[in-house]
Parts: sequence; C-alpha cells; structure tokens
Amino acid sequence: MISTQTLAAIRFGAGLGGRQPQALDGAVLLDSLHPELSSADHAITSWEIRRARALERRTINRDLREDEDPALSARLQDINRKDRDDSFAELRAMMARLAYAPTGFAERLARFWANHFAAQRRGGVLRAGRPALIEEAIRPNITGSFQSLLRAAVLHPVMLVYLDQTASVGPFSGVGRRRGRGLNENMAREVLELHTMGSAGGYTQSDVTQFARLLTGLSVSLEEGFTFEPRIAEPGLLEIFGKRYGGRPMTLDHITEFLDDLALRPETAQHLAGKLARHFISDTPDPQLVAHMAASYLHGRGELMVLYRAMLEHPAAWAAPLSKTRAPFEVMAAAIRAMDPPRAMLSGLSTRQTRLFLARPLEAMGEPFEQVPSPAGYGEDAAYWVTPQGLAARIDWAMALAQRVPLAPDPREFVDIAMADAASDTLRRAASGAETRAQGVGLILSAPEFNRR
Repeated sequence: MISTQTLAAIRFGAGLGGRQPQALDGAVLLDSLHPELSSADHAITSWEIRRARALERRTINRDLREDEDPALSARLQDINRKDRDDSFAELRAMMARLAYAPTGFAERLARFWANHFAAQRRGGVLRAGRPALIEEAIRPNITGSFQSLLRAAVLHPVMLVYLDQTASVGPFSGVGRRRGRGLNENMAREVLELHTMGSAGGYTQSDVTQFARLLTGLSVSLEEGFTFEPRIAEPGLLEIFGKRYGGRPMTLDHITEFLDDLALRPETAQHLAGKLARHFISDTPDPQLVAHMAASYLHGRGELMVLYRAMLEHPAAWAAPLSKTRAPFEVMAAAIRAMDPPRAMLSGLSTRQTRLFLARPLEAMGEPFEQVPSPAGYGEDAAYWVTPQGLAARIDWAMALAQRVPLAPDPREFVDIAMADAASDTLRRAASGAETRAQGVGLILSAPEFNRR
C-alpha cells in the first residue's frame, strides 16, 4: 500500500527527494501553490523582447539582400545567438523550477495548462515564442479563474499567430469588402474543440463560423505587437449558442464576453475536469471524481483553485494505483530531484552542455523543448510515451546522470529516497546487486516503476 505522502509527491508533485515537506497531502499541495509560484525564477525573455529581435532580424535580412555588409551579418549572427542562448537558459530554468520546487504541484499545473493551450515553435515571429506564452499568459493565471486564463492564453500573440488568427478577416468588414478577404476558422475551431467545450461538446459548424466572425479584428504585427483592428472586424450582431454578441463597432470586449461565457458552460466544466483527472490520476478516471470536479468548477464560477481542491479531496484521487507514465521532462526533473545535486549543476551549464545534457535527450525521448506535435498538445496515455526509441533514451540519460553527479549514493539507500514505498522488492534487489553505485542508481532512475506516476 503506497502512502499518501508518496502518492502526493509522485502523482501530484515533482517526485520524491529531500526537498518536499515532511508531511505531504492534498491540503499541503493546495497551500503550496502561491508560495511556489511567487518564489519561482522568472522567464529569461518576454514576447516583447522576442518581437523586437524578430523585427530587427527582418530589417537586417532585407538590407542584406541589397548590400552584403559584414557588420550587418555579424549583428544578425549576434541576434540569432541571443535567441538560442536564451532558449537554453529558459530550458535550464524550467527544469530547475520543477526539480527544486518544495512540492512541484504548481509547476505540474503550469505544465498541464501549457499543454492544454499548446503552441508550436516556428520560425520568424514565433521563433522560441512558446516559453513567452507560458510565462506571460499561463503561469500568472493558474490559481485564478479559468476565464482569466482562457483570455490570456487565447489572446496572447503567440497563440494568435500559431492558430492563424492573423489571417482571418471579416468578409463584410472594410478590408474584407475591398480586398475580397475572408475568414480563417482555425482558431475558433481549436478553442471550442481543445480549450473549452471539447470534441464532444455538441457545437455545430455554424457555431464555429459565427465564433470565427466574432474573433476577427484580432491582429499581431512585428511593428505594433498585439492590436485590435476594427477595420478587419466583422460588423453587426452575431448569435452564438442562443446569445447575441458584437455590434457596431465591434470591440475586443465583445470577444472577451463570449470567452467568459464559454468558460462557464457545462460542457467546458466536463472537458476540463476529465482532462485534469486523466493527466494527474488515471487514463480512465473514476466518473464520480470527474462529475464532482465539474460540479465544483461550475459552483465556483470557474475558479481553478476550487477545481484543484475538488480533485484532491475526492477519495478516488488517492485510491488509483500509480499507472500514468511520466513525460520525459517530468522524469528528468524527478531524477534530478532525487539525486539532489547542487542547483549550480543546472544553472552553470553552458549552451552546448544544455544541448547535450537536456535538449537532445528530451528530443530523443519524444518531447523536444519549445515544440508540440499539434494544437492538441502531447498525448496522455502510456502508449504515447512508451516507444522503443523513447525508452532507450530514458535509460541512456538516467545512466549519464548517475555518472555525472559526484559521489553517487548507495543504491540501497537511494531507492528509498527516490521511490520510498512505491519501490518493489524486485527493484530493491536489482539495485543492491549492481556492480557499482552509479550503475545501481542509474538502474533505479531508468526502472519502469520510476517512470510511473
């Protein structure tokens, strides 16, 4: 029987190690959210910094087409290097946040919502933009209301560009009439299907189209950043789900009004509750747990702390066995947490060392940094992560970590530090029989049991 302390650390936190509170349960996890968020390291770069660099990069590239100026070429290389170095610094900071957090529940939630509002890295304006979305829109809002989180994530420039909203123009707007441009429904569809009501939410194609009309006016440019442009907004009243939105002129407030209403629909409550339960507890969560979470969310008018409390207070959240597979980033952070090397081991990595020790292993395991496979994000079930290549990469990295940390601990003691009462007798015997301490530690960190949560 796995203890509440172990379940809390592994299922809902960053894993076991010497840094979590002596007594850990659902109440402590909830209480940890605000202190962990306020004490965490901040992002290396913001969207505005990325935007300014992208604007300068575009200008330099245009000038270089006319004149091969060595000084301009050097400046372009410098900008690209800064973007690359900042990206790896962000990777180190994110890994350290999870590995060294008191409980890690806040970071786990940030990762959940970052996957819920998934945005892919691309070139140009979206180069290395995903961390800016996470730091500016998601992390500040994970303990507030879903209305605030939804607005911040959907209206962030990275999301608008990624979901092609910048290509959408109201057909009857001034620009639409003059230039014959029309709607792009991609963002409207993804917000309904992925971010709010879910694929089983019962919306129609007409709802998608009307929502797409309402979203027109949202714009992003390198020169101005995020703006609302009435000249491309679809004028007039638009009826969605039996309620009218918009008017003349169309404003940003009309869009946020609909997003707020969307956040409190019963379908959204059910979708969010089910997805959160599947992420933390089981691929097939108890229906009563999901129903309790959805009802609590609606009763709390979308307050996310109410949703988290409903999950943590339900007996089903603590009864299911550890059956989820840790994502690569999470298993790496849990391994570092268990080994407990000096924080400088991470913060002191150079760009090249970060690439070799963190970025390339993450990519080999199937979770490349700053990238997602689609707007739906990464999958939740074990089959998504358990592949021959991914498992081999996990083993290789675990063994490399065990060798990297000086004075590897005794495996017979380390198995209790890393897994406590979640370790099987078979794993304990195998670890104690290893030829060297490093091999024993690596065996524990690469074991299927350690890769579960």
